[in-house]
Amino acid sequence: MLILPLIKNLKKKTNFMTTLNYMAIALLTFLVMECITWFTHKYVMHGFLWVLHKDHHQPKYNSIFEKNDTFFLVFSYSQYNAFLLWFFSVFK
Repeated sequence: MLILPLIKNLKKKTNFMTTLNYMAIALLTFLVMECITWFTHKYVMHGFLWVLHKDHHQPKYNSIFEKNDTFFLVFSYSQYNAFLLWFFSVFK
């Protein structure tokens, strides 16, 4: 299904190049985010925030939630605020 629009765009060179640019941007974004995720996991979670992350590596824990779940709250809160900042700057 995703290939069909690309085949239709082959007839129009400018639209095809735009599609390739968007695909390249998406791929580059994915690769950069993977590097950031690796760095964050290795040097932040296994570094100075090991206190919150170490129960994630323990096989048995007594609760449904772990201290490691704090990272979800921190990262989702910052992502939500970044989205709001973008949204209200674009749609004034």
